[in-house]
Amino acid sequence: MFIGIDLGGTTLSAGLVERLEIRCIKTVPTDGKRSAEEILATIIRLISDISRGYSVDGIGIGVPNPAGPDSDRLLIIENLPVLEGFPLKSHIESRFDVPVFLENDALCMTLGEHRAGALRGYGTCACITLGTGLGCGIIIDGRVYRGTSYCAGEIWNIPWADGMILEDSIGIRGIKALHRSLSGNDIEPHVLYGRYCEGDSRAIETFDRYGEAVGRAVVMILSFLDPEKIAIGGGISKSYEAFRKGLFRVVEKTWGIEATEKIIPAELSGKAAILGAAALIEEKIYG
Repeated sequence: MFIGIDLGGTTLSAGLVERLEIRCIKTVPTDGKRSAEEILATIIRLISDISRGYSVDGIGIGVPNPAGPDSDRLLIIENLPVLEGFPLKSHIESRFDVPVFLENDALCMTLGEHRAGALRGYGTCACITLGTGLGCGIIIDGRVYRGTSYCAGEIWNIPWADGMILEDSIGIRGIKALHRSLSGNDIEPHVLYGRYCEGDSRAIETFDRYGEAVGRAVVMILSFLDPEKIAIGGGISKSYEAFRKGLFRVVEKTWGIEATEKIIPAELSGKAAILGAAALIEEKIYG
């Protein structure tokens, strides 16, 4: 029995996992304006709540920064700066007296999709997460790939146009800024998607142009990794059909129509990172 945690910039989710089945799950707002100690207290409370009555063998935590088997302190954590330098692993281990493992949240999501979702059965694949931030997890020959300093897949800070980084273009800030430039309105992506479904022309144009931006990121991954599949996940992926045409248009122009068949929506939504984090701590303990 393992606990998987997805520590995101917007929400914090924890699930009790047994054999890739989530027995229970609980989600609360992260509220990154609080202190590191207050966020830690919330994580401890979530773990205590969902594990009550069970014997837990380990805890895996997906974090929005480079991390891996030897990580303790959270470093380069742009979306939750209050946790910069915070020894999260040590605090959780001392509180619950079980092994704790930190891993990049996008890689956790990728492994979850690989074990139980859209990427099942593929040896070399990737998953892009579109949300508060931008992440990418990579699997090569069936195994997670972290790189030499756990930075493989950290595409969010790639320099982009007009002094921006890639995350500015295709994270939540990006789609909001794109719609603001077209309409003058500042609205959240889920509201924008509702307007798209109602046939609003500005919303339709926003998602089409947003898809093109995502397509340029996908082209980069196709070019340097040549994977069998790329899954698109994260909160914004709930509107996948709204931006799919723009995405495919850019990919087809660069790599041909066959390459668009490699792109698929993720299947597990918020469960993927929890399953992946639990799977990684299980692997760490049992090999």
